[in-house]
Amino acid sequence: MALTRIRGNEARFLFEISGVTPELLVVRFDLAEGVSVPYELSVELACDDEVKMDDALGKEGFLTLTGDGGDRIVHGVVDRFEHTGNRGRFGLYRAWVVPYLQWFSLERDCRIFQNKSVPDIVKEIFQDSKLPTDRFDFRLQGSYAPVEYCVQYRETDLDFVSRLLEEEGIFYFFEHSDTKHLLVFADGPVAYKEIAGESGVTYNFSQGMAPKEECIYRFAFSRQVRSGKMTRRDYNFEKPDLDLKKEEQAKVHEKLEVYDYPGRYVEPDRGKQLSKVRLEESMTYYETADGESTCVRLVPGFKFSLTDHERAEYNQDYFLTKLVTRGEQPQSLQEASGSGSGGFSYSSRFTAIPASVPFRPARVTPRPVVEGIQTATVTGPKGEEIDTDKYGRVKVHFHWDRAEDQHEKSSCWIRVSSTFAGGQYGSIFTPRIGQEVVVDFLEGDPDRPLITGSVYNAVQMPPYELPGEKTKSTTKTNSSLGGKGFNEIRFEDKKGSEEVYLQGEKDWTILIKNNKDQTVGHDETLEVGNDRTKSVGVNQMETIGANKTIVVGANHQETIGANMGLSVGGMKSETVAINSAETIGAAKELTIGAAYQVTVGGAMNMTVGALMAEEVGGAKAVMVGGYSTESVGGNKTVTVGGAIGINAKDKGSVSTKKDFDIGSEEKISIKAIKTILIQGDDEITLKSGSASISLKKDGTINIVGKNINVKGSSNVKVKGSKVDIN
Repeated sequence: MALTRIRGNEARFLFEISGVTPELLVVRFDLAEGVSVPYELSVELACDDEVKMDDALGKEGFLTLTGDGGDRIVHGVVDRFEHTGNRGRFGLYRAWVVPYLQWFSLERDCRIFQNKSVPDIVKEIFQDSKLPTDRFDFRLQGSYAPVEYCVQYRETDLDFVSRLLEEEGIFYFFEHSDTKHLLVFADGPVAYKEIAGESGVTYNFSQGMAPKEECIYRFAFSRQVRSGKMTRRDYNFEKPDLDLKKEEQAKVHEKLEVYDYPGRYVEPDRGKQLSKVRLEESMTYYETADGESTCVRLVPGFKFSLTDHERAEYNQDYFLTKLVTRGEQPQSLQEASGSGSGGFSYSSRFTAIPASVPFRPARVTPRPVVEGIQTATVTGPKGEEIDTDKYGRVKVHFHWDRAEDQHEKSSCWIRVSSTFAGGQYGSIFTPRIGQEVVVDFLEGDPDRPLITGSVYNAVQMPPYELPGEKTKSTTKTNSSLGGKGFNEIRFEDKKGSEEVYLQGEKDWTILIKNNKDQTVGHDETLEVGNDRTKSVGVNQMETIGANKTIVVGANHQETIGANMGLSVGGMKSETVAINSAETIGAAKELTIGAAYQVTVGGAMNMTVGALMAEEVGGAKAVMVGGYSTESVGGNKTVTVGGAIGINAKDKGSVSTKKDFDIGSEEKISIKAIKTILIQGDDEITLKSGSASISLKKDGTINIVGKNINVKGSSNVKVKGSKVDIN
C-alpha cells in the first residue's frame, strides 16, 4: 500500500515505515549502493512515541531525500530494527533497510534446473520465493540459450542467482518509488537510463568544500592496466576433435592474456560469447571516474552527464556503478525546530564508467565445490530396468535432491566411467535403475557429474551372503526385464575348493579367430541338453590316453568326404541291436591279422556289384544256424591250399545247368554208408585211360578195356535175352 509522506519543519530527509503511525525523524543515514549489489540503508531515527519492533520489522519503508533538482526515494524492507536508547523526550531507533533481494541470502537450497536459460532460472527462483512479478523486470538485449544442466548446490538463493548473472554478464540495479522498489536486469548500455530531472550535473571545485548547491565537487578520472586478451578452451566429448579454443582481445593491453580452462561451453559460438563477456568484464574499469557530490539524484544503474569540467574530454556521459551516501539532520533532536537548515549535510562518493562502456559484473560470487564424491540412485522411466543413451550414460537422483519424483528427468545424462574404453572396444556395465552409484564431479563442479562406480546397500545387496561367502568373487548380471535369471563369471578362492564358474542364462557364443588351447588337468564333463553341432574346417585330431565310451540314445551318423582310417591297438567289439547297413561307393579292403569271426543272429545278405576277393591267412570257419544260400551271377572258383570238406547233417546236393567237372590230381573217393546213386538222363561214362564203361538211357552198357576181369567171391550171374560170348 502507498505510504503517507510526512514532512517536518526544515526536514530534508524523511522516513516512513508501513503501519508505523508515529512520526519518525531522521537524524542520520548511511546508504551503500552498487550495480549488481543489494543496497543497504541504515537510518538513525528519533520518535517522541514508542515504536514497537514487531510493527517495524519486515515492513516496507522508504527514505525521501529532497533536493534542489528533485526528490529521490529509497524504498525497501526493514531487515533489522533497533532501539538504541533515549534522549530527552525522544526514543532513539535505528532501522536497516534492504531490498527484497537481500532476503534471498537467508534461503539456502540444493536443486537442479535443466534445459532452462539463466533468465528463466532466475524467474523460477523468484516465483518459488513468492516475489511478485511486478517487483522485477528483465530488459535484456541479448539472447540466452537454455542450459542443459545447472545445479544450485548448498548455496543461498542470492549467491546462486548472482553467480549465474555474473557468468552471463547480466547486471542488475533498482528503481525506487514510494510504493515499491523494482529490480531491473540488463545486459548492455541500451538499458542505461538517465537520472531523474536534468541529466547534467555541474562540476564545481572552486569552493574547496562541499557546496550548498547540488554539484560534483570532487572528480578524478583514471585509467588502469587491465588484461586485454581472454582465451578460453573446453572439451566436448561428443565432438572430441573439435577445437573449442576461443579468444577475444581489446585494442589495449592485448599482450596481457588470461587463459582459462574449462571455459564452461561445448559449442564454439557459446565460447566466443563468453570470451567476449570476460573481456568486457576485464575492461569495465579500464577508465574510471571517482568523485564526491551533493546531488541527491545520483543513483547506481543510471547515467548522468558531467558538465563544466575544465578538461573538456571529461565532460561526457557516465554510468554510475557505486554510490556511498551519508546524510545528517541533527536538528531532528532539538526540542523545537528553529528556522533554517542548520546542521543539515549530505554528500556522496561515487564510482562511474564512461556510458559507452558495457558494464559487466565482476565474478565475485564463488562457485560451489563438491568436496569429494557422492552417491546417487539411478533413475529412469517407470516399467524399465535399464535406461541409457548411445554413450552408455544414465540419469540419477541425488540424495540431496528434494524433488520427490525419481524418474527419467531427475538429472542430465551422466557419463559412466569404465575400466577400459576405446573406439568400438572396451568394457561396459550400464548401471540399472535403482542401483546406487558413486558420483564424482569434474573439478568439484556440481554441474559436471561423472559416475565412477557403484555400491551395495540394504536394498541392493551383494549376490552372495557375506561374510560367509567371503572367498567368492563374481560378476553376476540379472536378466532384464523381470529378472529370474542371470549370467555369471564367479571365482571361488577357498583353499582346496578353488573354482571358476561360468553361467549363461541362455546362449553362450565364443569366437576365436586363431588358435585355442585348452588343458584340463583331471576330469572333464560336457552335458548338452539338446542338439550339439561341431564344425571343423580342416583337420581334427583326438588323442585319448585310455578308454573312450560313446553312448548315443538314438541315431548316429558319420559322413566322411574322403578316406577314413581306423586303427585299433587291441580288440574291437561292435554290437548292433537291430540292423546294420554299410554302403561303400568303391572298393573295400578288410585285413585281419588273426582270427575273424562273424556271427549273424538272423539272415545275412551280402551283395557285391562287381568282383569280390576274400583272402584268409589262416583258418576260416563259417557257421550258419539256419540255411545258407550263395548266389553267384557269373563264374565261381574256390581254391583251397589244403584239404576241403563239405559236411551236411541232412541231404546235400550240387547242381549245375551245364557241365559239372570234378577233378583231382590224385584220387577222388565217393563213399556212402548206404547207397550211392549216379544218374545221368542220357549217358553215364566211367573212363580211365583207354578203358571205359558207358551206360546209355536206352539201357545199353558198353565196357571197353584191354583186359576185363569179372570176379565174384561167390556166384557170378550173367543174364540177358541174348548173351554173346566172343
